[in-house]
Amino acid sequence: MLVPKIALILMACLAGGTALAQKESPPAALAKPAPPDPQAKPAPPKKPPPKRRAVQQIVDGMPAYGPRLSTPPPPAVPVSALPAPASPSVVAPPPAVISRCDAGGCTDVNGTRYNGAAGNTVISPQGRPCIANGGTIQCF
Repeated sequence: MLVPKIALILMACLAGGTALAQKESPPAALAKPAPPDPQAKPAPPKKPPPKRRAVQQIVDGMPAYGPRLSTPPPPAVPVSALPAPASPSVVAPPPAVISRCDAGGCTDVNGTRYNGAAGNTVISPQGRPCIANGGTIQCF
């Protein structure tokens, strides 16, 4: 007996809901826009887009490989006219044997002073970076 009463109440609520939905106002998208505010500033007019003009497109081709046909080949150079290869002018000195070190750097057995830098790196009198490794100093 309870189930039919609940079903009847449910059907009455659903029927009343559809009737209420039909009486509601139209959605906001279909509603009339609000009248403009007389105190609001009007929107500035839109500028027309800039005029475009036609420009010729220039497309360069890929560079040609091999000899160019339009330019003459360079003259042949005789082999004897080539300069001799340059010998290396700067040669690293051989490792120097360290006689003593202090907080400012090290001195080798010849009396040359190597000023200390960061870690085991020292600077030679010529300004070259050197590495103090054990009992020797190797400059580069």
